[in-house]
Amino acid sequence: MAFAATATILINRPFKAHALESWGPATSGPNFTGTAEVEPAGSWYFEPWFYGYHDLRYGTWELAMPQRLAIGLGYHLELDAYPNFILNTAQPPTTPPGKSAAHLGVGNLHFELKYGLTNDADTYHLWALPSLSIKTITWIPTGNYQHLSPSAYNTDQFGNGTWNQGVGLLVRKRFKPFELYGEFDEIVQFPTEVHGGYQFNNGLTQVPFGQSLHMTDGNLLYWGLAFEHVINSEYGLGYVLEFTGQSQSRDSLFFGRANAPAWSYVWASPTIEFTWPNTATFQTTWGLGAVLPVYEWDFPQTIGPIFTVTFYFNGTYGRRGE
Repeated sequence: MAFAATATILINRPFKAHALESWGPATSGPNFTGTAEVEPAGSWYFEPWFYGYHDLRYGTWELAMPQRLAIGLGYHLELDAYPNFILNTAQPPTTPPGKSAAHLGVGNLHFELKYGLTNDADTYHLWALPSLSIKTITWIPTGNYQHLSPSAYNTDQFGNGTWNQGVGLLVRKRFKPFELYGEFDEIVQFPTEVHGGYQFNNGLTQVPFGQSLHMTDGNLLYWGLAFEHVINSEYGLGYVLEFTGQSQSRDSLFFGRANAPAWSYVWASPTIEFTWPNTATFQTTWGLGAVLPVYEWDFPQTIGPIFTVTFYFNGTYGRRGE
Protein backbone atom coordinates (compact mmCIF):
# COMPACT_ATOMS: atom_id res chain seq x y z
CA MET A 1 0.00 0.00 0.00
CA ALA A 2 1.17 3.53 -0.73
CA PHE A 3 2.39 5.29 1.90
CA ALA A 4 0.68 15.17 2.76
CA ALA A 5 -1.15 44.67 7.87
CA THR A 6 2.53 43.54 8.29
CA ALA A 7 3.62 42.64 11.81
CA THR A 8 6.92 43.98 13.06
CA ILE A 9 9.40 41.21 13.91
CA LEU A 10 11.95 42.04 16.61
CA ILE A 11 15.22 40.21 17.16
CA ASN A 12 14.87 37.45 19.77
CA ARG A 13 11.07 37.73 19.76
CA PRO A 14 8.79 34.88 18.64
CA PHE A 15 7.35 34.83 15.13
CA LYS A 16 3.70 35.92 14.86
CA ALA A 17 1.71 34.75 11.88
CA HIS A 18 -0.61 37.75 11.57
CA ALA A 19 -0.82 41.37 12.58
CA LEU A 20 -3.17 42.23 15.44
CA GLU A 21 -6.17 43.43 13.43
CA SER A 22 -5.98 40.97 10.56
CA TRP A 23 -8.65 38.41 9.65
CA GLY A 24 -7.61 34.90 10.59
CA PRO A 25 -10.20 32.48 11.94
CA ALA A 26 -9.33 29.09 13.40
CA THR A 27 -10.44 26.40 10.93
CA SER A 28 -9.51 22.79 10.23
CA GLY A 29 -8.04 23.81 6.85
CA PRO A 30 -7.16 21.36 4.05
CA ASN A 31 -6.40 17.71 4.68
CA PHE A 32 -3.21 17.12 2.67
CA THR A 33 -1.88 20.63 2.03
CA GLY A 34 0.14 22.20 4.83
CA THR A 35 -0.08 25.79 6.04
CA ALA A 36 2.65 28.39 5.63
CA GLU A 37 1.96 29.89 9.07
CA VAL A 38 4.43 29.12 11.85
CA GLU A 39 3.01 28.62 15.34
CA PRO A 40 4.14 31.24 17.89
CA ALA A 41 6.47 30.20 20.72
CA GLY A 42 4.54 28.33 23.38
CA SER A 43 1.58 27.54 21.14
CA TRP A 44 1.05 23.94 20.06
CA TYR A 45 -1.59 21.59 18.75
CA PHE A 46 -2.34 17.89 18.51
CA GLU A 47 -4.21 16.58 15.47
CA PRO A 48 -5.39 12.96 15.24
CA TRP A 49 -6.18 12.33 11.60
CA PHE A 50 -8.00 9.38 10.04
CA TYR A 51 -8.39 8.61 6.36
CA GLY A 52 -9.08 5.37 4.58
CA TYR A 53 -8.65 4.27 1.04
CA HIS A 54 -10.25 1.27 -0.57
CA ASP A 55 -8.96 -0.42 -3.72
CA LEU A 56 -12.10 -1.03 -5.74
CA ARG A 57 -10.51 -3.77 -7.85
CA TYR A 58 -8.63 -5.89 -5.31
CA GLY A 59 -10.68 -5.75 -2.11
CA THR A 60 -7.97 -4.11 0.00
CA TRP A 61 -8.52 -1.35 2.55
CA GLU A 62 -6.00 0.82 4.37
CA LEU A 63 -6.94 3.08 7.28
CA ALA A 64 -4.13 5.56 7.97
CA MET A 65 -4.09 7.27 11.36
CA PRO A 66 -1.35 9.95 11.48
CA GLN A 67 -1.07 11.80 14.79
CA ARG A 68 0.37 15.26 14.19
CA LEU A 69 2.03 17.21 17.02
CA ALA A 70 3.06 20.77 16.08
CA ILE A 71 5.06 22.97 18.47
CA GLY A 72 5.98 26.64 18.01
CA LEU A 73 9.66 27.12 18.86
CA GLY A 74 10.00 30.89 18.34
CA TYR A 75 12.54 32.53 16.02
CA HIS A 76 10.22 31.76 13.04
CA LEU A 77 10.50 27.98 13.66
CA GLU A 78 7.96 25.19 14.13
CA LEU A 79 8.60 21.49 14.73
CA ASP A 80 6.04 18.90 13.56
CA ALA A 81 6.12 15.19 14.41
CA TYR A 82 3.89 12.59 12.72
CA PRO A 83 3.68 9.17 14.37
CA ASN A 84 1.42 6.98 12.26
CA PHE A 85 -0.77 3.94 12.86
CA ILE A 86 -2.20 1.81 10.06
CA LEU A 87 -4.94 -0.80 9.80
CA ASN A 88 -4.69 -3.01 6.70
CA THR A 89 -7.37 -5.44 5.58
CA ALA A 90 -7.64 -7.71 2.55
CA GLN A 91 -10.54 -9.69 1.09
CA PRO A 92 -11.13 -11.56 -2.17
CA PRO A 93 -9.87 -11.36 -4.86
CA THR A 94 -6.59 -10.49 -3.06
CA THR A 95 -7.29 -13.40 -0.70
CA PRO A 96 -8.72 -16.80 -1.69
CA PRO A 97 -12.53 -17.14 -1.59
CA GLY A 98 -13.83 -17.26 1.95
CA LYS A 99 -10.64 -15.85 3.50
CA SER A 100 -9.69 -12.40 4.77
CA ALA A 101 -6.74 -10.86 6.59
CA ALA A 102 -6.22 -7.82 8.83
CA HIS A 103 -3.27 -6.34 10.74
CA LEU A 104 -2.83 -3.19 12.85
CA GLY A 105 0.66 -1.70 13.14
CA VAL A 106 2.94 1.32 13.39
CA GLY A 107 3.77 3.08 10.14
CA ASN A 108 6.72 5.26 9.18
CA LEU A 109 7.53 8.22 11.43
CA HIS A 110 8.37 11.60 9.97
CA PHE A 111 9.43 15.02 11.21
CA GLU A 112 9.18 18.47 9.66
CA LEU A 113 11.06 21.62 10.67
CA LYS A 114 9.38 24.71 9.23
CA TYR A 115 10.82 28.22 8.93
CA GLY A 116 8.57 31.21 8.25
CA LEU A 117 9.79 33.60 5.54
CA THR A 118 6.98 36.16 5.24
CA ASN A 119 3.66 37.14 6.85
CA ASP A 120 0.36 37.63 5.09
CA ALA A 121 0.59 41.41 4.61
CA ASP A 122 -3.16 42.02 4.27
CA THR A 123 -5.69 39.26 4.96
CA TYR A 124 -8.49 41.17 3.22
CA HIS A 125 -6.93 41.50 -0.25
CA LEU A 126 -5.84 38.76 -2.65
CA TRP A 127 -2.87 40.53 -4.22
CA ALA A 128 -1.07 41.43 -0.97
CA LEU A 129 2.09 39.54 0.01
CA PRO A 130 1.17 35.98 1.16
CA SER A 131 2.60 33.91 3.99
CA LEU A 132 5.54 31.82 2.78
CA SER A 133 7.60 29.19 4.56
CA ILE A 134 10.12 26.47 3.79
CA LYS A 135 10.62 23.16 5.55
CA THR A 136 12.84 20.11 5.78
CA ILE A 137 11.22 16.66 5.88
CA THR A 138 12.75 13.51 7.36
CA TRP A 139 11.14 10.05 7.15
CA ILE A 140 12.28 7.23 9.46
CA PRO A 141 11.40 3.63 8.39
CA THR A 142 9.68 2.54 11.60
CA GLY A 143 6.93 0.63 9.76
CA ASN A 144 7.45 -3.11 9.28
CA TYR A 145 8.59 -4.12 5.80
CA GLN A 146 10.50 -7.36 6.49
CA HIS A 147 9.61 -10.90 7.58
CA LEU A 148 6.31 -10.70 5.75
CA SER A 149 3.99 -13.70 5.83
CA PRO A 150 2.45 -15.15 2.64
CA SER A 151 -0.77 -15.78 4.58
CA ALA A 152 -1.07 -12.08 5.52
CA TYR A 153 -1.49 -10.95 1.89
CA ASN A 154 0.55 -7.77 2.54
CA THR A 155 -1.59 -6.64 5.47
CA ASP A 156 1.48 -7.03 7.75
CA GLN A 157 3.50 -4.42 5.79
CA PHE A 158 3.30 -0.91 7.27
CA GLY A 159 6.26 0.89 5.67
CA ASN A 160 8.56 0.94 2.66
CA GLY A 161 11.88 0.55 4.49
CA THR A 162 13.50 3.73 3.18
CA TRP A 163 15.00 6.74 4.91
CA ASN A 164 13.69 9.80 3.07
CA GLN A 165 14.89 13.40 3.08
CA GLY A 166 13.07 16.28 1.45
CA VAL A 167 12.48 20.00 1.23
CA GLY A 168 9.21 21.84 0.79
CA LEU A 169 7.69 25.24 0.03
CA LEU A 170 4.36 26.37 1.51
CA VAL A 171 2.18 29.37 0.67
CA ARG A 172 -1.04 30.67 2.19
CA LYS A 173 -3.09 33.72 1.18
CA ARG A 174 -6.17 35.00 2.95
CA PHE A 175 -8.67 37.41 1.37
CA LYS A 176 -11.78 37.41 3.54
CA PRO A 177 -13.83 35.20 3.43
CA PHE A 178 -11.56 33.01 1.29
CA GLU A 179 -8.17 31.35 1.72
CA LEU A 180 -5.72 29.73 -0.69
CA TYR A 181 -3.10 27.11 0.25
CA GLY A 182 -0.24 25.55 -1.67
CA GLU A 183 2.49 23.01 -0.90
CA PHE A 184 5.26 21.54 -3.07
CA ASP A 185 7.74 18.96 -1.71
CA GLU A 186 10.65 17.17 -3.37
CA ILE A 187 11.72 14.00 -1.54
CA VAL A 188 14.76 11.75 -2.05
CA GLN A 189 14.27 8.12 -1.00
CA PHE A 190 17.42 6.27 0.03
CA PRO A 191 18.08 2.72 -1.28
CA THR A 192 17.30 -0.23 0.97
CA GLU A 193 17.27 -4.04 0.95
CA VAL A 194 13.84 -5.66 0.60
CA HIS A 195 12.77 -9.30 0.56
CA GLY A 196 10.01 -11.59 -0.65
CA GLY A 197 6.47 -10.27 -0.24
CA TYR A 198 7.54 -6.62 -0.08
CA GLN A 199 5.00 -4.41 -1.82
CA PHE A 200 6.33 -1.40 -3.72
CA ASN A 201 5.13 2.18 -3.24
CA ASN A 202 2.74 1.84 -6.16
CA GLY A 203 0.67 -0.54 -4.03
CA LEU A 204 0.15 -3.04 -6.84
CA THR A 205 3.35 -5.04 -7.40
CA GLN A 206 5.66 -6.88 -5.02
CA VAL A 207 8.92 -8.79 -4.74
CA PRO A 208 8.23 -12.54 -5.18
CA PHE A 209 8.69 -14.69 -2.08
CA GLY A 210 12.12 -16.29 -2.02
CA GLN A 211 13.76 -13.29 -3.74
CA SER A 212 15.52 -10.14 -2.49
CA LEU A 213 16.21 -6.77 -4.09
CA HIS A 214 18.54 -3.86 -3.39
CA MET A 215 15.78 -1.35 -4.09
CA THR A 216 16.21 2.16 -5.43
CA ASP A 217 13.13 4.35 -5.58
CA GLY A 218 12.84 7.36 -7.85
CA ASN A 219 12.43 10.89 -6.56
CA LEU A 220 9.05 11.62 -5.01
CA LEU A 221 7.14 14.83 -5.84
CA TYR A 222 4.31 15.74 -3.45
CA TRP A 223 1.96 18.67 -3.98
CA GLY A 224 -1.32 20.10 -2.72
CA LEU A 225 -3.57 23.03 -3.67
CA ALA A 226 -6.65 24.08 -1.69
CA PHE A 227 -9.40 26.71 -1.70
CA GLU A 228 -11.25 27.46 1.54
CA HIS A 229 -14.45 29.46 2.08
CA VAL A 230 -15.03 30.50 5.70
CA ILE A 231 -18.77 31.14 6.04
CA ASN A 232 -18.68 32.02 9.75
CA SER A 233 -15.38 33.27 11.21
CA GLU A 234 -16.36 32.92 14.88
CA TYR A 235 -17.05 29.20 14.58
CA GLY A 236 -14.65 28.43 11.72
CA LEU A 237 -17.60 27.14 9.73
CA GLY A 238 -16.91 26.55 6.05
CA TYR A 239 -15.75 24.15 3.40
CA VAL A 240 -12.51 23.27 1.61
CA LEU A 241 -11.96 22.12 -1.98
CA GLU A 242 -8.56 20.48 -2.32
CA PHE A 243 -6.49 18.65 -4.91
CA THR A 244 -3.38 16.70 -3.98
CA GLY A 245 -1.04 14.31 -5.72
CA GLN A 246 2.20 12.37 -5.69
CA SER A 247 4.41 11.01 -8.42
CA GLN A 248 7.46 8.79 -8.19
CA SER A 249 9.90 9.12 -11.07
CA ARG A 250 12.08 6.51 -12.75
CA ASP A 251 15.29 8.17 -11.53
CA SER A 252 16.80 9.19 -8.20
CA LEU A 253 18.57 12.52 -7.86
CA PHE A 254 21.55 10.93 -6.06
CA PHE A 255 21.27 7.18 -6.66
CA GLY A 256 20.73 6.84 -10.41
CA ARG A 257 18.18 4.75 -12.26
CA ALA A 258 15.37 3.39 -10.08
CA ASN A 259 14.44 -0.30 -10.08
CA ALA A 260 11.16 0.30 -8.21
CA PRO A 261 8.03 1.05 -10.28
CA ALA A 262 7.13 4.64 -11.17
CA TRP A 263 3.58 5.74 -10.36
CA SER A 264 1.42 8.82 -9.85
CA TYR A 265 -2.02 9.93 -8.70
CA VAL A 266 -4.22 13.01 -8.22
CA TRP A 267 -6.97 13.04 -5.59
CA ALA A 268 -9.76 15.50 -4.85
CA SER A 269 -10.62 16.03 -1.18
CA PRO A 270 -13.75 18.07 -0.38
CA THR A 271 -14.24 18.81 3.33
CA ILE A 272 -16.71 20.56 5.61
CA GLU A 273 -15.33 22.17 8.80
CA PHE A 274 -16.25 23.96 12.01
CA THR A 275 -14.64 25.08 15.29
CA TRP A 276 -16.07 24.39 18.74
CA PRO A 277 -15.22 25.26 21.44
CA ASN A 278 -13.29 28.45 20.64
CA THR A 279 -11.78 30.36 23.59
CA ALA A 280 -8.81 32.66 24.08
CA THR A 281 -6.62 29.76 25.25
CA PHE A 282 -8.08 26.65 23.58
CA GLN A 283 -9.78 25.71 20.32
CA THR A 284 -11.01 22.46 18.81
CA THR A 285 -11.51 22.28 15.05
CA TRP A 286 -13.34 19.49 13.22
CA GLY A 287 -13.25 18.36 9.62
CA LEU A 288 -15.14 15.67 7.68
CA GLY A 289 -14.40 14.90 4.05
CA ALA A 290 -13.48 12.30 1.46
CA VAL A 291 -10.72 11.06 -0.85
CA LEU A 292 -11.94 10.92 -4.46
CA PRO A 293 -9.76 9.69 -7.35
CA VAL A 294 -9.18 12.09 -10.24
CA TYR A 295 -6.22 10.43 -11.96
CA GLU A 296 -4.25 7.30 -11.01
CA TRP A 297 -1.47 5.67 -13.01
CA ASP A 298 -0.08 2.30 -11.84
CA PHE A 299 -1.74 3.00 -8.49
CA PRO A 300 -4.76 1.49 -6.68
CA GLN A 301 -8.21 2.81 -7.54
CA THR A 302 -8.86 4.44 -4.19
CA ILE A 303 -11.81 6.11 -2.53
CA GLY A 304 -12.57 6.69 1.14
CA PRO A 305 -13.55 8.98 4.05
CA ILE A 306 -11.49 11.52 6.04
CA PHE A 307 -11.97 12.70 9.62
CA THR A 308 -9.78 15.23 11.47
CA VAL A 309 -9.89 16.94 14.85
CA THR A 310 -7.35 19.48 16.11
CA PHE A 311 -6.82 20.39 19.76
CA TYR A 312 -5.08 23.78 19.76
CA PHE A 313 -3.47 25.42 22.81
CA ASN A 314 -2.58 29.11 22.57
CA GLY A 315 0.71 30.21 24.06
CA THR A 316 1.77 33.41 25.80
CA TYR A 317 3.29 34.97 22.69
CA GLY A 318 0.48 34.50 20.22
CA ARG A 319 -2.51 32.46 19.21
CA ARG A 320 -4.08 30.94 16.14
CA GLY A 321 -6.02 33.62 14.27
CA GLU A 322 -3.67 36.55 15.04
